[in-house]
This record gives sequence, C-alpha cells and structure tokens, in this order.
Amino acid sequence: MKRIKLNESVKMVVKSGLMGVVFLIASWFLFLIIDGGGVLTAQKERFTILSHDKTNFPLIGKHRTVPCSDCHLKGVIEGTPISCEACHWYRKPDDRYKLQLGIQCGDCHTPTDWKQIKPGAWEHGNVTGFMLEGIHKSMDCIQCHVDGLFKKQPHECYDCHRENFERTQSPDHRAAHFPTDCRVCHHSMVTWAGAQFDHSHFPLRGSHASADCTACHKNNLFTGLPSQCVDCHLDNYNNAKDPDHIKSGFPTDCTICHGIEAISWDGAGFLHSTFILKGNHKTTSCSNCHKNGVYAGTSSLCAECHINEYNNTKNPNHKLVGYSTDCERCHGSEAITWEGAVLDHSKFPLNGKHKVTACTDCHKNGVYTGTPSLCVNCHQADYDKTQNPNHKQAGYSTDCERCHGFGAESWYGAIVDHSFFPLNGKHKTSACTDCHKNGVYKGTPTECVGCHLTDYNNTTDPNHKQAGFSTVCSNCHGTEALTWQNAIFDHTPYWALQGAHKTLDCNKCHSVGYSLPRDCYGCHKADYDSSSNPNHKLSGFPTTCEVCHYPTHVTWTQAVFDHKFPIKTGKHAGFNCTDCHLNSNFLTFSCIDCHTHNKSSVDSEHHGVAGYTYNSQACYTCHPRGSAD
Repeated sequence: MKRIKLNESVKMVVKSGLMGVVFLIASWFLFLIIDGGGVLTAQKERFTILSHDKTNFPLIGKHRTVPCSDCHLKGVIEGTPISCEACHWYRKPDDRYKLQLGIQCGDCHTPTDWKQIKPGAWEHGNVTGFMLEGIHKSMDCIQCHVDGLFKKQPHECYDCHRENFERTQSPDHRAAHFPTDCRVCHHSMVTWAGAQFDHSHFPLRGSHASADCTACHKNNLFTGLPSQCVDCHLDNYNNAKDPDHIKSGFPTDCTICHGIEAISWDGAGFLHSTFILKGNHKTTSCSNCHKNGVYAGTSSLCAECHINEYNNTKNPNHKLVGYSTDCERCHGSEAITWEGAVLDHSKFPLNGKHKVTACTDCHKNGVYTGTPSLCVNCHQADYDKTQNPNHKQAGYSTDCERCHGFGAESWYGAIVDHSFFPLNGKHKTSACTDCHKNGVYKGTPTECVGCHLTDYNNTTDPNHKQAGFSTVCSNCHGTEALTWQNAIFDHTPYWALQGAHKTLDCNKCHSVGYSLPRDCYGCHKADYDSSSNPNHKLSGFPTTCEVCHYPTHVTWTQAVFDHKFPIKTGKHAGFNCTDCHLNSNFLTFSCIDCHTHNKSSVDSEHHGVAGYTYNSQACYTCHPRGSAD
C-alpha cells in the first residue's frame, strides 16, 4: 500500500469539529482497504473535496478542479487565506489592472468564471458617470484606458477625438466652428457616417431638406448666414412675372405663398386672408379681379365688383326692394352661381309650408317692406271659416303656430296646446266633442268630478260614495288609464294589506260597510272563540292575533307561538302540547306526572332549598330551562 501523509489535513479537519474527525477516520480506513493506484488516487481527490466542504472555505466553481498545491503553497494547509484578493494579488498577482478596479473580487466575479460578471454588479455609467453607448459598448477597456489607467479619465468627446475633429474636411468642423461634443450630430455613436446636424435655428424642409450643405454654405462658411428668404432668393423674387411680385407688392417672405414644404416655385398658394377665396372666387382667375396686374388696393366689398349685377336683377328687384349690397348675406360665401340665393328671413323664419311658398304669395306686387309677421294678418280668413272645431267660437288663439306648429305643411294634424289639462290615457284618444259639448271650449272643468260625477255615484264595486273615496279619479285610476278597471287603491294608511288580506276581495271585509275596526280581534272574534286546538279563549291567549299569526301569513296554521319553556331543543324537543298541558287549559301544566319520583327521595334531594314544595309550579320556578341544575 501507498502511505499517504495527512498530518496537516488532520489538523484542518479537527478544527472543523468532532464530526469532521469521525468522517476523516472512516475515510482513512476506506483508503487502507482499497488498493490499486488510480482507484486510491481518485478516492483521495474525492475525499479532499468532501472534507474541504466542511471547512470555512467550501470549494465552489473552478476551485473544485484546481490542484491543492495552487492554494496550499509548499503543502502548508493551516493559515491559507480565504479572501479573493489575498490569493489573486498578494500571493499570486494575476490582476492585469493592478487593483485599480478594487480588491473585492467577489463583488463582481463568481468562482465559476472570471469573465462571468454578476448581474448589475458593474455598470460603467453608474460607477464612472460615463455611459457606454454605441461603439463604446463593444470596445475593449484598454482602447480607452491606455496603459491600464482607469482613474481620472476624461469624459468629453473632444478629449479623445480631438484628432478626428480637426482633420475632418467635409465639412471642415474646425472652420465651421462646430461644437466639440460629437454627440450633438453623431447620434448613433457607432460610426462617424450619417451625422445629423441640429438645424433647428433654420428647419430644413421642402427643397432645403434635400439641398447640399454647400448650396447655402458657400466656401465652407457656416456661421453668420442670414435666415430670411429674400437674403438668398431676391433674384427669384425680382424676376417673377406671373404674377409680377414687385409690381403686386408681394411680401418677400417666400413661405407665405410657397410654404415651407415647397420643392419648387410652382404651385404657390397665395394666402388670401384679407379676402378669403370661396365658391366662385376660388376658381376665378386672379386677373378677373386684379385688372392690369394691380393687386394692391383691391376692394373686398361685394358692391365694388358686382354693382351691375345688383342693379339689373329683377326677380326679385334688388334695388326696389332695398336688399343689402352685401351679396354674401343671401348668396353665401360658397356660391358658384347667382342662382339658389337664400334670403336672410330671420325676422320671419321660413319653415314648413312657408319654406316652399313663392315669395310673391306673401309679398304681393313685389312689395317686401312692411309685410306683417303675425299669422292672423295673412290667415284671418282661414281662421274665421274653420268649423272643425270652430276656432272663433272656441276662442282659439289667432297665433296659428301654437297648434299647427311652425313646421306644418298643411292645416291638418294640428295639436292644441292642452298643457292646462294634459291629455293622457283615455283622454288622449277621446274626440274633442266628448268633453267639449256643442263646440263649447271655454269654461270646461279640469277636475275629474266635473265630468265623471255620474260614474262616481253609480259605481258599486266598490261603492265609491259609501266608502267616501276621493273624487280625484287619478288617485286610484292614474292619468294613463284607458278603462275604469284595474284601479289601485292605497290601503296602507288604513290597513296594510299583507298575507291573506292581500288576495281577498274587497267585499269580503267591506260587505258590512267601510267603517271597520282597526284591530284583528274586531274582525276575527268568531275565529278566536271557535279555536279548539288549542282553545284560545280557555287558554287565555291574547286577542292580538298578530302576536302568533304574523301579518304576512296566508293561513291560520302558520302561527308561531313563543314558548318560554324550551320545547324545540333538549329532552323536551318534539313534545305535543297535551304531554304537559293535560287539559284544554294551557295556563296549567304538569311536571310531576311525567317526572314521577318517590316524594320522600325528592324531598331529601331538596333538603335545605328554601321554599321547596313538591308541585309542578315549584319545579318550573327553579328549573325554567328544564335542566336539573
């Protein structure tokens, strides 16, 4: 057998506790039993790892495959450090950054792999204040941290890219006085190509968006350039002839007509804000209004251009009638012809039949001024001759609109304003003459009894007069009723109808009249007196029926009696009334007839109990719940 020197291992394990010693001894004997070179060596390695896991430095990740001698120098076990930096710098310097990134390796690295960084452990932006973006994100650290220097590195673009800035010629950054913060134009930060300059002081739109920088920035001049249109386009302005910009006095701000999105001088749209172009004006040639190319001073009043049309119009004669010379008032701003004009008839709105009536029907002989606006002024003859109903006799208002409406197209379908007596239910479909006899409309009563007293007096089911019912029919019949049937009487103030009372016919109670008692016994005395199971009268039950027979009950058998002595639970549950009440009188009961005892033995059990007597009333007095205690 091979001898294995484990004196140092023993010392280490002893420090781990008695259980470690026991484990070591058992493992040692296992090695002595097993012989065979490679097998023993493998078991030894297995033994070393298992033993190490019980120390204060369990082997994790790559430590499990590292030879013992890499950490236990010269075979010395005791005193081996357990901190990362003690082994990986002081004993074996292998940090290429020479501790510039800190000495607590475990804060970022794991024993599994140096290159595997703990999530969130190292964020360049959070730690240094310089966020890695674009190309910086994929670069090796030493490309910026030359010679392994990590502290006090510059954060500004120019500090690292000064050479790139100064040698750039297209455009010449230095001559153009571009900012030294590369990020202002190089947004992607992946490549220098595709830079976008912030041209917000003069937004590039339309033709400017596709123009080459040198088209405006001559000789590489970027500062001090003007931003007004005329500064660059004065020649274009002066040479324009259709229309002649100078002669017309057009503004030199090209964007007013050509817009900021224009890609050519064609298609300019002049902002005609002083006179909005609509309708026929929108498609008319400029020269139709601006004679001889004169644009300045052109009037915006209709009459200035259209006075001849105004004077020559005969249907209707504008001048004779005195129409306004503001054509837009009748012809509108969107008109493309003189036809279809709509007069501002706001003084007398044209609706219904008036809307389609010819002007001459109301304005006789072409007279428009002084035409009355009251209905009766034009329709007095219609009012006087109407017989169904006779408007004059009925005293109807001469304001036709009140019944016929302002949208009526004929005299038919008039709706009288019956707001003083709303027509609902049966009244809604009744003929006017049913209420207004002989064509008389004035003085017709509005109270129910004024028309329906006979119906009230003749009603016997129930007898309204005898019952003293209100003569306001709507109280019970409602305002929407189509018949006298299905009236609903509010019985609650007199006697709330519940349970069996809810379905009873009125005559069941009121066959003797309507002056009925307000208590149960007043109507149900016969029921009370005739009850034998139990006998209410003999038992002295209260005459307030609702104590046991609730108002919601529909039969007498639903009665619920509050029995003070427990008969629903315990030993007495399920007893019949006659088991304790031996006769028809429920005021008396017996205990000793069921609970028979030898009187002398019961007497001895109650020795010393004050007031004890051998009778049922005494039993109940001391045992009201039926229990023996």
